[in-house]
Amino acid sequence: MTLRWYCFGGFRVEDDGHELDLAAVRPRSRALLRYLAAAGDRSVHREQIIDTLWPDLAESTAVNSLHVAVSTLRTFLEPGVARGASRYIVRSGESYRLAVGSPDQSDVTAFTENYRAGKRAAADGRTATATGLLRTALQHYDGDLLPEDGPATWVVAERDRYRAQATTAAGLLAGLELDRGRPAAAATAARRALELDGHDDAGWRLLIAAQQRAGDHAAAAHSRLRYDRVLRDLDVAAARAALTSRAA
Repeated sequence: MTLRWYCFGGFRVEDDGHELDLAAVRPRSRALLRYLAAAGDRSVHREQIIDTLWPDLAESTAVNSLHVAVSTLRTFLEPGVARGASRYIVRSGESYRLAVGSPDQSDVTAFTENYRAGKRAAADGRTATATGLLRTALQHYDGDLLPEDGPATWVVAERDRYRAQATTAAGLLAGLELDRGRPAAAATAARRALELDGHDDAGWRLLIAAQQRAGDHAAAAHSRLRYDRVLRDLDVAAARAALTSRAA
């Protein structure tokens, strides 16, 4: 069994390309699985898990609920696994970790590692390497983190952080592609940045520059008009915020 974990754009677990049916797993156990999967390969302390998933229970009851959920998940993922022998949900002291295997078996881990390595390569001037790493990172980012968890407090900050990183990755990629004389690829990357954040200033500037470099002046003019509209909207929003602040 080789499991792959997907958190971007919707949670799923695949076994050799076949999606596991998680419907038989209780909702709180599924939430724990999503929570650990979203952490990538990082360990999460028991208290943090309890504060997130069982905040209203007494400590002893919450600890028992955590143990039951962990046991349920281990049995589901590895039927017949002996106590303490799970390959996937690993306990170390008071912390738990989802052992995802190699980085490419988890979209969160793969995105994070390629994004960080791509930024380092770009800073070091290794343009071709950075381009490949950032492109790979964006391939793993297939949408917001765990959209099925909605506005749950524990996921919102992480969701926003990953979206911001993906926007940065797309902007960096657009700039690198433009520097390499590839305006069409630069425009594609800039559009990706704007899909993630329609107010991204660098994304608009890079898109316009790429379209101009490609000789598509009509498209560049259209993008400039849309960019100007965004700037006006931001100015209006800032003015309203200032008035509200003064009124308060």
